[in-house]
Amino acid sequence: MIALRLTKLTIAVSTALFSSGQSVAAAEAEQPHRLARTNVEGAAPPDPRFPQVAREVQDGKVLAGKKTTEVKLDEQPAIANNELRHTFVRVPGLLVSEQQIPSHFNVNYRGLGDPHESEFVMFFEDGVPLASGWFGYPTMYYLPPTERLERVQFLRGGSALLYGPQPGPAVNLVTRTPLPDADFSARSRHIGGADGLYATYNEIRGGAGDFGYSVEIDHREFDGTRVNSDADVDGAAVALYWRESDDAHWRLDLNRYESESGEAGRLPTPLYQQDPTLTTTPYNRLWIERTSAVLSTRRTLAGDYTLDAKLWHAQLDRDSRRVNAVFLPGQLPPNLRSNFDHQDFASTGFDARVSHDFGTNHTLTFGTTAYTEDSPRWQRSNTLLDADSGNILRYAQERGTDYVSLFAESVFRFDRWSLIPALRVESLALDIDETQASGTVLRDAIDDRFHHLVPLAGFGATYEFPAQGLQAYGNLSQGYRPMRYDDVGNPTSNLIDGNDPDPSKTLSAEIGLRGSPVDGLFLDVSLFHIDFRNKIEQIQVSPSEVERVNSGDARHQGIELAAEYDFFTGREGRHLTAFASLSVLDAEITKSLTPELVGNTPAYAPDHIAKLGLIWRGFNERLKLGLTGTTVGTQYWRDANTATGNVVTFVAAEIPSYHVLDLSAEWALNDHVRLIGGINNLSDETYTSRVRSDGIEPAAERQAWFGVELGL
Repeated sequence: MIALRLTKLTIAVSTALFSSGQSVAAAEAEQPHRLARTNVEGAAPPDPRFPQVAREVQDGKVLAGKKTTEVKLDEQPAIANNELRHTFVRVPGLLVSEQQIPSHFNVNYRGLGDPHESEFVMFFEDGVPLASGWFGYPTMYYLPPTERLERVQFLRGGSALLYGPQPGPAVNLVTRTPLPDADFSARSRHIGGADGLYATYNEIRGGAGDFGYSVEIDHREFDGTRVNSDADVDGAAVALYWRESDDAHWRLDLNRYESESGEAGRLPTPLYQQDPTLTTTPYNRLWIERTSAVLSTRRTLAGDYTLDAKLWHAQLDRDSRRVNAVFLPGQLPPNLRSNFDHQDFASTGFDARVSHDFGTNHTLTFGTTAYTEDSPRWQRSNTLLDADSGNILRYAQERGTDYVSLFAESVFRFDRWSLIPALRVESLALDIDETQASGTVLRDAIDDRFHHLVPLAGFGATYEFPAQGLQAYGNLSQGYRPMRYDDVGNPTSNLIDGNDPDPSKTLSAEIGLRGSPVDGLFLDVSLFHIDFRNKIEQIQVSPSEVERVNSGDARHQGIELAAEYDFFTGREGRHLTAFASLSVLDAEITKSLTPELVGNTPAYAPDHIAKLGLIWRGFNERLKLGLTGTTVGTQYWRDANTATGNVVTFVAAEIPSYHVLDLSAEWALNDHVRLIGGINNLSDETYTSRVRSDGIEPAAERQAWFGVELGL
């Protein structure tokens, strides 16, 4: 267990929060005059001054003094097949590493970590974590269908103070609330497109008395552009809402998700340049099953306190079949076998947050989060490459996580100033019990518990320029990346006895200016600097032993700009919105046990990411047209910044820059029939945004799609 180190930032924040506690008592004694509170049910609105920014305090979370982006998805045309590039095109700087598999979601931000399965970014659905294993295996294999979403909320530095782990940002996908007063409605969307795409989304929703409900079923399938790149996805969700009183409500969400997809494999650079449609792993498959239940409540307590609480349980099963070699033209690898890897993630979590207004205009929030997980893992093999299961056990592990955190944050408002101190303390323990060690390792079976106590502190501030419609903001926050199961108990590594790396730490600083200086225009520009300390690296201790140690540092700094302008602002029923964002990044590895890495650019840290578009909404929102584009600069796919492989397996060091245009449209013929369609990769660019040690993952070529939605 690491020692609890009281840094200057922690001491200062603790003092400020203690002072706020004293202020609460004093303020309640003074009983100042306060305006009557009005509770509004439904989706939490954004900041009324800047709709692109989240509210200062939302669901018990303080967002003031942090850089946030709110994207309402109904302000752009329909999105087909959960296309992440479209979903995040108005989110500045977020890098989507594209893969044509519906159960892999790969993003990163500001060069913080490999985007593989989004391990460095926290994803949430209505505030509930979506990672397979929130700490020990923070991979993304599930996202809700975009048709279910109301908006995307993107939170930068300071996200660890609200949600817990990972040095990167947090993406909260907010679904539509089934309100009791809603009229009955139903819709059925059907989309067809290139490569055998068929997608359907079906939903009913409504309310009666104090109850609201929604039920949805969705399905997607496609053949893909390569052999063994097909996919089949099914999902269902039920949301029930009960208005207990004017000051309290409950919501129950039940979700089910299943997917099966082929993995066509990656290509060496020469083969990719010759024919990007080749398949190198014709037998690899991936299966995902996920079931979840979430019970949440919001209620006003005695003394003008408000409670936001969630209790959830999720079960995710991940199964894969992967052959131990790739099939390159003219080569037949020897000793082939299929490895069947199985991982379960059964998790239960609880999050409770209390907010309280005190004094003349201040807010205090505090709460706790607890989480526990059981995650058995085993691997079996079979010499029959297309078998349905393995018959030889290679290794087996029982894994588990126990986590609890306490946190507090306050907003002190003084005329134009707001000062926001925050403190969070986390206790995290991972258990590894290796019931059968792999025959490929020389070490003993692992049976240990790995525990760390992590304090986090942060401080934010805002300053208002009301005459100019602008707000200056700044934030200084700590974050961390917890140890994973593979860091302390990788089943195929000869980890030395006592291997126990500390969590990696980050210190993020950002200062910016945002607002609406003229009607119809919103802009947000900021400077950021991130120190990433004690990154985990692997060293060779002896010919037969390795250790995972905290020996790597990096710094990431740059500027991020975003702007939106509605040319028809103030004209009801018509909008012509132009948007553009640019994230310029300067990232460098500053310390490593491998001297050759020092001074290199970290993997997946392009020097710029630009996004732009033009969206027209007319005839009272009945017609929507969108032309959007994404440009990503040259980047390296590994920290070494060098190529790998031989003449046959050569993989170039760089991922070349690329530019992608997308066109989409939505037309409501009447209240019951809506036509939708679009063309992805309009210019048919051949590009990749994803490379790993075994080669290049081709991005999708130009694809057209068309659909119809019927509604009541």
